Amino acid sequence: MLMTSFAGIAQQDAIYSQYMFNPFAINPAYAGSRDAVNIVVVNRSQWVGLDGAPNTQTISGHVPMDKNNIAWGFNISRDKLGPTSNLLAAATAAYQLRLYHGTLTFGLRGGIYNSVVDHGQLLFREDDDILDNKERLSAIVPTFDFGLYYYTERFYVGLSSNHITKHRFNYSSLPNNQAYFLARHTFLAAGYVFEVNRDILLKPSVLLKYGGGLAFNADVNVNALFKELFWLGIGLRNLSSLNFLVDFNVTDYLRVGYSYDMTLNKLKSYSYGSHEIIIGFDFNLRKSPNILSPRYL
Repeated sequence: MLMTSFAGIAQQDAIYSQYMFNPFAINPAYAGSRDAVNIVVVNRSQWVGLDGAPNTQTISGHVPMDKNNIAWGFNISRDKLGPTSNLLAAATAAYQLRLYHGTLTFGLRGGIYNSVVDHGQLLFREDDDILDNKERLSAIVPTFDFGLYYYTERFYVGLSSNHITKHRFNYSSLPNNQAYFLARHTFLAAGYVFEVNRDILLKPSVLLKYGGGLAFNADVNVNALFKELFWLGIGLRNLSSLNFLVDFNVTDYLRVGYSYDMTLNKLKSYSYGSHEIIIGFDFNLRKSPNILSPRYL
């Protein structure tokens, strides 16, 4: 057993239960697809009640396509997990190609990723542990994402890869420094809107996320839109959490959403579940009567 070693690999990017209402967080190619200036703010508290549990805040925005079929956007996010905190700041450019039956968009996002590890928050069994240096270490690396997004009036599918260059963090005072790097994450998301009747629309969606090694998540959701005013939804993630969602179209330009993740695995003995709040703004500066309703996709 002393001659055998194992490497544990876990995801670095945050999980979002309301991914279907904020696709731009995981796919830069979504930029410009709403034909409106879109701004989204998210706060997520995961595994509430567990010390050091993940806590995430993000703000993102993108604008409509210009006359050259190019859209711009930005993402800023802060993710804290125990003694580790990460800050991302990135800009996005997307190009739109109109096809016969739908629209295909290519997106590229680039920015910086700052990771901070506070060793002062760690407890070690051995007083002379080489890692017990009580330092607050910080490293900044570039990061690049690429995505494809195809959509029609009722259907969408997106494929994206984040942190494609897998840059390594340079924590100069840590031994085995080559072991710390920004893992690549791949996302595949799809959804379709069915019309049940004049007052009810049904939107099933799926998100597959792979972060390398054994870091795999599968989300399956079903959401219903009633009278174009509010969404109610339920989802399942990896048989480990049951997610309940509600989203209100407060006005034509403001929507507010909330999700609660009920833990199904052994963590339920230590956690009260996860909470996520999302606030979205859509400003149609062009005043076009032909834009696709953002309530659907």
